[in-house]
Amino acid sequence: MVRAFLAIDLPQELKRNLFELSKIAIPESIKIKWVAEPNFHITLKFFGNVSEKILEKLFKKSQKVVENYPIFKLILTNVGFFPEKKTPRVVWIGLKTEDKTLFDLQDSLEKLFKKLKIGDSKDRFHPHITLFRVKSPGNLEDFKNYLEKLSEKAKTLEGFTFKVEELTFFKSTLYPQGPLYEPLYKIRLKP
Repeated sequence: MVRAFLAIDLPQELKRNLFELSKIAIPESIKIKWVAEPNFHITLKFFGNVSEKILEKLFKKSQKVVENYPIFKLILTNVGFFPEKKTPRVVWIGLKTEDKTLFDLQDSLEKLFKKLKIGDSKDRFHPHITLFRVKSPGNLEDFKNYLEKLSEKAKTLEGFTFKVEELTFFKSTLYPQGPLYEPLYKIRLKP
């Protein structure tokens, strides 16, 4: 069994810039876990534990879908968090597109996975890059101030644009110090 997900990997320069945001001093009352620099990505679908045979089938079927979509660009926006109406559990940086390619592609893949009875997604797709997970927000005033400082520093990245030329199936292995993501399969978009 393999713990796997399908994602858009990010350019090294962007990963480095995102990781720079983690260097803002974190108040002692706050307990958060930043994503490791090599692990920044945009999740399209988390599969959980699947057999290698199923994963290979997912790859081959996905290839037929993905090859119909052209290379596209993504643009960084602002910092946000989930859930929106309660104490944040995940803090992220958002993305926007120049056209509908990403949404059409994700929708086509979602239909494929539903047909194959793999994964169940009730949430609407919201393209984002997870920055960190909140273990405990601690003092809420400290947390609010930290988010404001983070949002201010993240403004330097707003408008950063990059091309998406391929999708990657990753294997995720969990370790006490954090997950290790290994690329298993890559699918090129149409040039």
